[in-house]
Amino acid sequence: MERNESGEGVEKEIDYVGIERRWQGKWYSAKIFEPAPEEGKEKWFFTVPYPYVSGPLHVGHGRTYVNGDTIARYKRMKGFNVLWPMAFHITGTPVLAVSYRIENNDPAAIALYKEYVGIYENDGKRVDEVVESFVEPWNVVNYFSEKIIADFKSLGLSLDFSRTFTTGDKEYNRFIEWQFKKYHAKGYLKQGEYPILYCTKDKNAVGEDDIVDADTSPVELMKFAAFKSKYDDAFIVSCTLRPETVFGITNMFVNPEVDYVKIKIESEEALGKEKSWEKLWVSKEAVEKLRLQNKKIEALEEAKGEAFVGKTCIDPLGREIPILPADFVDPNNASGFVHSVPAHAPYDWIAIVELKNNSALLNKYPGLKEMIEKIKPIGLIKVGGYGEFPAIEICERMEVKGLKEKEKLDKATQELYRAEFYGGIMSERGLQFTGLSVEEAKDGVFAWLKRERKSDVFYEVNRQAFCRCSGNIVVAVLEDQWFLDFNASGWKDEAYECLAEMLVYPETYRKQFEDVFAWLDKRPCARRRGLGTKLPFSKEWIIESLSDSTIYMAFYTLVKKLKEHKLSEANLPEEFFDYVFRGEGNLEDVSRKCGTPAKALAEIRQEFLYWYPNDLRHTGVAHITNHLSFFIFAHAAIFGREHWPKGITLNEMLISEGAKMSKSKGNVVLINDVSEKYSADLFRVYCVGTADFGSVLDYRHKDIEGTRRSINKFYHEMESLAEAAKKKQAGEKTEIVKWMLSKFERAVKESSLALEEFRLREYVQNAFYGVQNSFDYFSRRATEEEKAFVASEIAERWLKLLTPVMPHLCEEFWEKLEKEGFISLEGWPEAREELIDYSSEAAEDYIQSVVSDVRSVAELIKIKPSRVKVIVASKVKNDEMKNGLREAANERELQKLVSNEQLRKYMEKRFYALKEAVETGIEIDEHLVVLESKEFLKKELKLTELIVEREEESREEKANRAMPLKPALLLSQ
Repeated sequence: MERNESGEGVEKEIDYVGIERRWQGKWYSAKIFEPAPEEGKEKWFFTVPYPYVSGPLHVGHGRTYVNGDTIARYKRMKGFNVLWPMAFHITGTPVLAVSYRIENNDPAAIALYKEYVGIYENDGKRVDEVVESFVEPWNVVNYFSEKIIADFKSLGLSLDFSRTFTTGDKEYNRFIEWQFKKYHAKGYLKQGEYPILYCTKDKNAVGEDDIVDADTSPVELMKFAAFKSKYDDAFIVSCTLRPETVFGITNMFVNPEVDYVKIKIESEEALGKEKSWEKLWVSKEAVEKLRLQNKKIEALEEAKGEAFVGKTCIDPLGREIPILPADFVDPNNASGFVHSVPAHAPYDWIAIVELKNNSALLNKYPGLKEMIEKIKPIGLIKVGGYGEFPAIEICERMEVKGLKEKEKLDKATQELYRAEFYGGIMSERGLQFTGLSVEEAKDGVFAWLKRERKSDVFYEVNRQAFCRCSGNIVVAVLEDQWFLDFNASGWKDEAYECLAEMLVYPETYRKQFEDVFAWLDKRPCARRRGLGTKLPFSKEWIIESLSDSTIYMAFYTLVKKLKEHKLSEANLPEEFFDYVFRGEGNLEDVSRKCGTPAKALAEIRQEFLYWYPNDLRHTGVAHITNHLSFFIFAHAAIFGREHWPKGITLNEMLISEGAKMSKSKGNVVLINDVSEKYSADLFRVYCVGTADFGSVLDYRHKDIEGTRRSINKFYHEMESLAEAAKKKQAGEKTEIVKWMLSKFERAVKESSLALEEFRLREYVQNAFYGVQNSFDYFSRRATEEEKAFVASEIAERWLKLLTPVMPHLCEEFWEKLEKEGFISLEGWPEAREELIDYSSEAAEDYIQSVVSDVRSVAELIKIKPSRVKVIVASKVKNDEMKNGLREAANERELQKLVSNEQLRKYMEKRFYALKEAVETGIEIDEHLVVLESKEFLKKELKLTELIVEREEESREEKANRAMPLKPALLLSQ
């Protein structure tokens, strides 16, 4: 505490950023995070996915990296030789899209990238120069990769930057070519007609990395059953994901304002697959989608949707049904027509109810009212808990009033779908499918209708989506598409085996992996343009970004040696990777083939063998459905079992101020902002200590300020501790000292276990907040001599305990303690079990409960007491409680074991806590404990008098209220 000119105490401002930059400079210049293989030292190879380099990273990324760094630093202190490298992902079209938009003077792109560059550059002229240079894609890559490294360093990440590469490097391209040759040789890589996600602007296949927000809102390819309903000389096409409901169709919906097109389309005959032509009615928007789905189409005529209203068509089962108007029909969704099954589709039922009540619309189309009155729901699925018309029942139960109540309707739809799909049975209206489960009937009905030429396939995306180049995302079917077949013989079995042997934390996500493995089938793995590796069998194709990032962890193990021995892509034929990663081939033969000294090859092979497999991979939950599952499949395909990955840990996403981060909401926080607005250690403690891995972290500024206060408090406490610890003052282990040391050593023990089990929030709560709270209390209880003694006992150990989460401040105070070297390289503090004293803790916990109870009573009766009488329970009550708790298995059994009704009710309320206390065998003399703490209690509670009595000796009427571990309290002013 400093003082101003008036002599008042003023808390000095702490230069956290200066401290952090100083230690970051020391770490990275000393290269302490760049390990080499050490014989006899156990390695631990850790990875977090490399970032994509088309712009700055935000604190959502930061959360994942900081969680990872906390684990890596702990493992390093536990004595492992830790390798945590980093590289950069540039594959695909995002970087090209940036360059294309800048080159074409796209004002939105130029403004966005000036904003991005302005984060790092202060000079406006320099900002303009950098953005103008982005017309060259590699300038985008080089600029942002350099800035991301700086961002990573600003967070204090203990990364090895000596192994950095990009996925566009020639050497990496050779590595990926080798991987895909292995896929091809095993029959996992195939070429043929296959539906893919497709950008209409780029005219290119796209993956999740190319689609805006696909990481948090995945875009999925859906396979619709496209029903054909006869209308004059053509068919109206309506699409559904529930073909089994065809038996319940009552009408067709059309949007009167939409443009529809009659097309002539080439189709396959049911038998012999002979080509023929048929005429279909679809929305204008659907025409281009069908063309992209490899359909030969000729447009014949157009009509507004209102031309269909009031007419009829013949559904796939030969029933005449009316065509009704509905403005909710979206021309961009599938075919632009919607058939209606009101008994089983909440939206359909509510649409009919609304239409019946829309007099203006009914009057507009003559005969429409009569048509609607004739519509009767057709129940076709029997499901427990519902009657004949489940959709009507659920709408009534949820009180759905209209189509505008989308949230209610979506909930009703999902609930009913689950109930019918998993528990529904087809009724007698289901013809040959009667008695089958809905799950069984679904595919059977579609196959039957397809054979009868009453249905076909229509592919669609599950939501409207845009490519990063701003093009629309649709589904296309390409004839010569390259794809990975995850159902190829034996591949999925090996992936399941790999997963079964792996650690997954939180364990609850293992089922999600298994579900993803079950539905994974064929997946496109290449596209026509983009940065990255060319497919070795077909050079006009580029391997896409989620396919070239599955085994790159292995490349980390050799990239440093490639640089050291100056090996280029010319030295990296297939035989090089076969030898290094699989031990195949004769060393001398491979040496000649590669033009590389045998000694260098042997070194690279040994480096791989030392570091691999990847012991732990940490990332976000959103990657389970793609990257992480592909990572497991790829390792099962390419490497021997001894090199399969060992574990995956996952954390949920980060949101900001209660909402997903977005520029429009103004709640995006970049990593670069952290050191400017907060500090790295503050950010680390907040992220790691606020939410478990399985919980979404809501990044709120007011909560961060609370963490800031705790960090400031720690800084000042540690200043005092460091000063006292240097004096190395000997002292007596008084009861309060024993209590403090016990609390601290238990925090060490519990923190270590929490870190081992990846319960990082619990670690921070114990090691930081828990110890801080205990020390605060101790400081109020202890003498200066006791404080000095405890400081000498815990100062160094507390700093080590906190180093994984707040390394900068721990290094700073390590130096203040006049210690040599980096605390980051020190050994982990093991708990001193002999100092854990549960009796001391129980006694002090009792005193704290007395303080809390006195305050609660004072607040309740609204007085500020100056005098308190504490009456502790009698020995008779204590004995009766102990005996009852030893014999009772639950609180109900106390009825026959405890005769004192007041005591029994007290025990019933706190049964399990009291039983645990009794079973530990720890007993405290409440009377003695309060007496010994009398002066502290008077000071803490601001009392002039405190009296302690035993129940059996007290004359107070309320003495009988005293219960074991819960004394009676009498307060007076």
